[in-house]
Parts: sequence; structure tokens; C-alpha cells
Amino acid sequence: MQRKHGRPFKMTRDTVSIEKVLNSRCSSQFDVGPRKSHWGTLLNQHPPKNIINRVLRCCNIPRFSSGKLVHWFKNGYLFLGFEKPNDPYKERVLHIESGMQQEAVYLACTAQGVGTCIHNQGINGTEYGEKIATARHLIMETAEPYESGKFTTKTPGPEKPFRAGKNLSEPSRNGDVKWLPQLEHLASFKKSGSSATKRDISQLLWAAKGRTPHCIRMHVWNLMWGLTIPTWGGGQDCTSVYLVKDGKLFRYINWTKEFSLLNRLFREKFKWTRGNPTHDIHFIRTVNISAQLDGADTAIILCQNEKSGRALWEVGYMLENMFLQVKSLGISYKSKIFKTEEVLQLAEVGVTKAVAAVLL
Repeated sequence: MQRKHGRPFKMTRDTVSIEKVLNSRCSSQFDVGPRKSHWGTLLNQHPPKNIINRVLRCCNIPRFSSGKLVHWFKNGYLFLGFEKPNDPYKERVLHIESGMQQEAVYLACTAQGVGTCIHNQGINGTEYGEKIATARHLIMETAEPYESGKFTTKTPGPEKPFRAGKNLSEPSRNGDVKWLPQLEHLASFKKSGSSATKRDISQLLWAAKGRTPHCIRMHVWNLMWGLTIPTWGGGQDCTSVYLVKDGKLFRYINWTKEFSLLNRLFREKFKWTRGNPTHDIHFIRTVNISAQLDGADTAIILCQNEKSGRALWEVGYMLENMFLQVKSLGISYKSKIFKTEEVLQLAEVGVTKAVAAVLL
């Protein structure tokens, strides 16, 4: 990509922390209004080649499969996808891995102070010959989306103020470990390290699907309660997050009211949503699923709520975020994608449509 004429590009120094990057990630578009909108406003300038190259290096994600992930540029867009395999399970895993790449692009752009947005390729991707494209990213320079600049440590608000949960500690939105070179060298496991504390677990849940202060569906609601991950058209319920600890099953809650049909009606008809952003867990039941968790006593389980590629991409977003977050926590962990028989076994105890887990 070549930089167009305009104001000089100012590269962000590599001093921003992992947590601040996760808290500041937002989508960007052209002509979206003043920066107080907390939605990135793209400028008509391409970043220098070294910025794009760093984004691509960050796409070297931890792998669960031997399938071929691909990327290519066309008409100024970065396309991400994979070569289509013959096996449905392998294709499922490739969708997850491609989601990890999508999130890697978002995080790399955020950390370097440039903007991006995923442009629609359909909920299951688009076939290009033997390839399936899952996303196309437009990567451009951007105006400062927050009053504090390119980054923020604020909680969501002000229209819907953040409400602290009862069972989890407040997530940290800043830290001491800088994003580079961590994002370029993520891993799906770490044998050495300390055991996860309650605070570590809280932080990982926030990294997976916690609330942040950028706008969600800016053109419709203009509410500053986004997520650490991208959403499809502002949708909130493509996936679910569960915590298993010491034989107890909890559901992660990032909103004080369930996103029910009534809540959806309020959003569409009155441009208003019941509830507030939060960070909490709700106890469901006792379970015995250590066999499915490879003997782990504690795990964060990611589930899909619909049978689609976009739900699997969202699982990939959450995995990528947690793999980055553990870099600053210094804990040991493993991860896995569930086999078909394990998915059925977990469904019997109420963990429906399980996809992947981070084992602590």
C-alpha cells in the first residue's frame, strides 16, 4: 500500500499496554462525525508499508490445525481467509483460526494508531475459487477517536454507566506489559508460570468479551458500551462465555439485563436498551466435566449460539484476546478446540454448543 498525499503520518510509539489496546479497540469509517463519537474516523491516507507489514506479522497466530490460512490484497482491502478443506471439522477449526487473524489485525491497527473495519463477506464467508474469504479489512490512517487521543482507559458510559459486578473484581484497563512484541509471538499454551488467581480469571473474562467505552452501532444508538471484540452489526449474542471452577459452572455476564426479544424490540423501536454494561458471573449448577477439560479444575469455555461462521470467528476473537492478555498475567495455561463427542457430552450438563476453552 502506498501513502497518499496529506498530513504526515505520525507513528504511535510502542508504549501502549496490552490492556489499554484491548480497551481502545474500535471500528473506523469515513465521515462519522466528531471524535467525541468514540468511533474511529478514517482519513484518506494509507499507512506506510512498515505499518502494514507489522499487521501481517501479527497474523502469524497460534495454530490448532495444519490447514492453509491465506491473505491477499485487492482494491485496497486486506482479505483474510483459508483454502477450503474437504473435512467439515477442519473447516470449522479454520473458521476459528481466521477469526483469530481478524482480531489480530484489529489489535495491531489499534496499537499502531491506525484504523480498520471488517467489511461484510457474509455470515459464512465468500468463496473465491478454492478459497473462502472470511473478512476484508480497510486499513487507513484515522483521527483520534477519544478525547484522550488514540487510546483510553475509561469505562463505558455516560448514557449507560458501567455497573460493577458482585462476583468479579474490576478489570484493569491499563497495565505494565507493552503490546509489542507480545502480539507477534502469541502461544496457545504456556507450561511455566503461576496458577491463575481470581483476579487473573476476572481479567481474562474481560479480555474475552468485556465492555469498553467505544460506540456500538454508532449510526443507530450512539451508546458507548462496546466490547473488547468486534460484533456483527452490533449483535450481542452470537456467542456465550462460561467459567468452570472447582466443579461449579458460571455464565459470564457483561450486561445487567438479558438480551431477550423484549430488549431487541426496545432497541429497534425506541433506540433504547434495558440494562447497563457490567462485569460479573452468575452461578448455574455444579458439574463434573474434568474429562472434557483434560483434567483442568478451572477453564473459560467459549460457546456458539448459532450455527454460522461468524460465531466461530467470534470465538477466534476471544481466543486471540485471551492469548494476548495472559502475556501480562504471567500464568500457565493450555487451550483446546472441542471434538464433536466432547461437544455432545458438555451439552448434557448445560454447556451447549461448546467450541473452545482456555484451561487454567
